[in-house]
Amino acid sequence: SCSPSVSCGGGSGGAASSASSARSGGGSAGGAVPSRSASGGGGAGNEEQSESGTGRGEPATHYASIISELFQGHVVSTVRCLECQRTSRTKEPIYDVSVQIPSSNELAGCPGPELQRESSGRGPSWTGILGNLTGKVKSWFYDKGVEVTDCLRKFCAPEYLIGKDKYECEHCKRKTDGERRLAFMDLPEVLCIHIKRFRYDASWFNATKSSRVVTFPVNKLLDMASFLEEPPLHPVEYRLIGLIQHIGSMGGGHYISYCQHKKKPREWYEFDDLQVSLVSPEQVERAEPYVLFYQRVPSKANRLDRQTFKNDSRRTEAEIRQHLLSIPPSPCAASQVGIQEVRYHGPALLSFYTNPPADLDIAFVSKRWYVRLTTMSHPGPIDNYEYLCPHRLLGCSSAEMAADPFMPISHALFQSLVQKYGGGPVVRALDICPKCQMYLRAYNDRKQAEYDLVSTYDTKDTGDGEGWYLVDAVWVNKWKRYVRSEHVSDIHDMCAPGPVSNQRLCDKTGAIRSNLKLRIDYIGVNARVWWLFMHVHGGGPAICRKSLDLYSEGHPLETELQLEELQFAGATEDFARRTSHVYVEECRGDAELFHQKHGGRGHGDIEMMSAVEDVVQQQSPGPNAVSPMASAAAVERSRASSHDAMQEVVEDPESEVT
Repeated sequence: SCSPSVSCGGGSGGAASSASSARSGGGSAGGAVPSRSASGGGGAGNEEQSESGTGRGEPATHYASIISELFQGHVVSTVRCLECQRTSRTKEPIYDVSVQIPSSNELAGCPGPELQRESSGRGPSWTGILGNLTGKVKSWFYDKGVEVTDCLRKFCAPEYLIGKDKYECEHCKRKTDGERRLAFMDLPEVLCIHIKRFRYDASWFNATKSSRVVTFPVNKLLDMASFLEEPPLHPVEYRLIGLIQHIGSMGGGHYISYCQHKKKPREWYEFDDLQVSLVSPEQVERAEPYVLFYQRVPSKANRLDRQTFKNDSRRTEAEIRQHLLSIPPSPCAASQVGIQEVRYHGPALLSFYTNPPADLDIAFVSKRWYVRLTTMSHPGPIDNYEYLCPHRLLGCSSAEMAADPFMPISHALFQSLVQKYGGGPVVRALDICPKCQMYLRAYNDRKQAEYDLVSTYDTKDTGDGEGWYLVDAVWVNKWKRYVRSEHVSDIHDMCAPGPVSNQRLCDKTGAIRSNLKLRIDYIGVNARVWWLFMHVHGGGPAICRKSLDLYSEGHPLETELQLEELQFAGATEDFARRTSHVYVEECRGDAELFHQKHGGRGHGDIEMMSAVEDVVQQQSPGPNAVSPMASAAAVERSRASSHDAMQEVVEDPESEVT
């Protein structure tokens, strides 16, 4: 069954990218890879920025996840062959840094390769055993612990690849002794340091926890400059903002967290389950850290930009307020609503935003970027691109929605910010795109009509027909997301599934792939639902069987079971046009464009019936094949109706089992 209210299996979940720490045993976290912003620019009232951070008119790169924006950094792993002296260099993303606690001997200096080579071929000597025992006894009385910088130094210290861990040198064509070093290429906004206190030796029963003291000054900045691959041009300093403490042992324990007050740095709070207590910085320093969170300290130039932005924003708002005060209010507005409310937050302000007077010379920047500027050490490029439609206007349904994500500043400040941070483009007016408004109405109307029709005609059997029409479960999961989604008010929120695609079920020759399973790889729908999908989304090829087994005997297509509501004739012609993929996806809800391109009445029906006849003629009678000609014809029609500029905006969500 394919009813929106019925759950069906199928498809594989989208793979989430993850990156583990470079050292063995390091933590890992899922993240999002960098993606390109939606392109856009000026238009009426919106000018294309002449120079941006990544080139002329080119949108700047941004991350698709706030987790990546805050926690993602990069380390460089360099391995040097100790025989040919050649090096290999690998860049790896990290979301946390897992560091080991160095021993007392390691604090004095890490052993070199010669010492490691000498001791790698034989067991420990009595001298070494006695020396280690003496060191442990001394540590009971003299060990004052290590600093968190010592742990980072051990993380970046050279590691010699010898013995069974030899390096496979591509130049020497064999395994050789090697040296590996780690260094930070770029650091995240929030540096998460995980201290590896738990050790597992062969089994759980041999697991131990290290309770060695690791000091982390609360009121002292953490300087990361010495751990970078290249010397930084500016200070790279972090301040402690929180930590997690583990109390107990391997057998059981309890977690407590400490967090710094954002506006009162001297105030720290302890979070112990439901109990929250104010504690002193000295009490925080006595905690046994398990995970430390450091936030990057903004530069003086960044702090100056924050203050300049705030001052300019206040001045611009005052100018707008003065302009609104100069407009005489209508008697109706004055009698029913407070004048101040109408002028500052009502229709007058929204009207001002759509057509600001030239003498004020203002521009708009997103509130999201403003939050980044005021909270992060580097806000990144201005992200106005993300809010514009392909027509370089605002693709939303109302003036209120258009104004909500933006705030006004002076055009001069905007230009200076673009020169420093990149991005853009400059938005001089919050104009709503009329073309996208038509598309939004057509999209929402079709989605609701499709939901109602599928709810009416979907059955758990073949319904009025005798054949099962098999559909790729991945596409069905995308369709369920689309049809169950809320009313869409912005084109960036659209999630149309695109044309029906059964190509994944076929190999390159058009034959059905082997070992495909019901509900996992495909589901079955009745004839009426299939023709509904063809009318609304297009695509194919059709795979019709006498049973739900994909490898069973084929069944002729039942074209006579097309829905009467979707016929391009008589009283249903207008409804059929408004629900067709040709009207919604190709013509974007533009009735005039539809009639211009398709000659008016009935042409869409003729085109669809032509596609049906092709599939019927090419339908293979064998159970394990679908004609390559029918498959190619269906794909070409899908491309003709769906591949255009807006396809970059209407992104399919990741498929997942519902």
